[in-house]
Amino acid sequence: MPVPVPYVTAYTNELGPRLDELTVEIRPNRAPQIAYVLPTPNDRDAHGNLWARMTRPPEGERGRPLFESMDPLRQRECMQGLLCQVCAKPAEREDGTLFIEWQHANEPPIRLDRIITDMPPLCPSCVPVSLKHCRFLRDEKSAVVLLVRKSVPSGVSGTLFRVVDNPIRWTTSENDAYCSFNKPRQPALIAQRLYRKLRGVTVVDPDSLPTV
Repeated sequence: MPVPVPYVTAYTNELGPRLDELTVEIRPNRAPQIAYVLPTPNDRDAHGNLWARMTRPPEGERGRPLFESMDPLRQRECMQGLLCQVCAKPAEREDGTLFIEWQHANEPPIRLDRIITDMPPLCPSCVPVSLKHCRFLRDEKSAVVLLVRKSVPSGVSGTLFRVVDNPIRWTTSENDAYCSFNKPRQPALIAQRLYRKLRGVTVVDPDSLPTV
């Protein structure tokens, strides 16, 4: 039986922006920021962060799934709309929303009041599917299923660039750089992950969840 591919999974032939697609844009305050050579209205989020563009080959030409990676735009879609990362259906319920957090065997227990995650939620029906098939349950990790009363967008992470040479061009400076929405944004960041801060968190037994 084939392993189900979650909706948020990245594929080998879905590619991010090339360096020659990037330019420097001067804002009204005369501060430079990273931008696309051919901008579109949907390039930036409400906080002004530039998001990664991804190529979208036809369904049969996306290549193989990269289970260890999430597509930036599908991850953002699920985090913004609280959609299930596996089936892309609404995950929010009357009593809260389900998330999964990883617990390493040799680490202290998770602090439930300090969780910030980039993992989109799950609907109850897809929790057992994830627990059965997810490859990241190995290597002394175990999944903790959380019922979250409220979650709020808290920041983004992505690739931080810096300017080199003249004429100006961009080069990678740092990967997985995090920028909180409570701090000034990084004008040279291309966002690839949206994060949520979890509030009102309780640990639940996955066997107690409804399957429909």
